[in-house]
Amino acid sequence: MNRKRDIYTEAHNLYYPIVFGAVYTKVNNVDDARDICQEVFLIFYEKFGEIENHRKWLFGALRLAVFEFYRKRKKGEALDIDEIFNDVSLTFVNGFRDARIIISEAFENIENFQIEEDKILFDLVAFSNYSYSHVAEHLGLTKRKVEYRYRRIVEKILDYLKSKGIENIEDLL
Repeated sequence: MNRKRDIYTEAHNLYYPIVFGAVYTKVNNVDDARDICQEVFLIFYEKFGEIENHRKWLFGALRLAVFEFYRKRKKGEALDIDEIFNDVSLTFVNGFRDARIIISEAFENIENFQIEEDKILFDLVAFSNYSYSHVAEHLGLTKRKVEYRYRRIVEKILDYLKSKGIENIEDLL
């Protein structure tokens, strides 16, 4: 039993910051993000021995937990999990259209961007201010590979934005 707890503690310490960051970007409230993470990690602990890929399971569970969070807030309304993760109204901050929505649109419209790991990598570096080393550790990549993939993602996003007539950041405000 102590061995399971030790392995769980190690996985918790490794994945909690990345899960919290992902949840926070979806709910934009620290307390709600903590509550959701607590729920996810309680279930993670209960099912820990059955889970083959911890990272993949955690991201699926956080997605469902965020969906449940919005379902409770919108009682009785039919919800689509994909709409929740792409709903512009859920990501307004201080009256400005959140850059995440624009980036999300770019990801959806750029060919060869169907890799969820690229979206997570970009989100962690660009929005959550993770270092390349920290992202590499969490995603099981080398720092050099993270740097390369991040540069490629940024280049594709910039090309997409230019194709939409957005030449600089002032065009977004």
